[in-house]
Amino acid sequence: MFGQDKTRGKTAVLEAPQPGQRATPAPAAPGEAPGESLLGPSLALKGEVSFEDALVIEGEIHGKVAGQGSLTVGEKGRVTGDIFAANVIVKGRVQGNITAADRLEIAPSAMVVGDLHAARLLVGEGARLMGRLEIAAESLAMPAPRAHEEAPAAEDVLEKVL
Repeated sequence: MFGQDKTRGKTAVLEAPQPGQRATPAPAAPGEAPGESLLGPSLALKGEVSFEDALVIEGEIHGKVAGQGSLTVGEKGRVTGDIFAANVIVKGRVQGNITAADRLEIAPSAMVVGDLHAARLLVGEGARLMGRLEIAAESLAMPAPRAHEEAPAAEDVLEKVL
């Protein structure tokens, strides 16, 4: 009871803060990213969710999810609403638009209904997608064709076919 280690496995038990004192977060477990938050599979939230470092969703969210860091929608995770983050990994289900400032990964187990906006995109074989895709303008820029590589005019192609 008193003077004993209050950690059990990977879960730390914290004492209640004294009046005027702020609670300190539990130390990260080995192999766990510092600043990573988890919405467990038994939780469901309705409303806007914001985060800074990293968020893993294994539960259900109905509303907008926005953050500066990385967002992972786990295999059991469900999001009904728009997502905005630097990096997004979807393994579960999302019904809403996804905007990733840097990288968007859609795993083979994912199902997404909504428009995707990202600088870089990775889609696993078997992933189910329905919506439009927009890659950042820098990624779409193609060099102009050189003079000797110009495509033939449409009339020339039609004459050869007919």
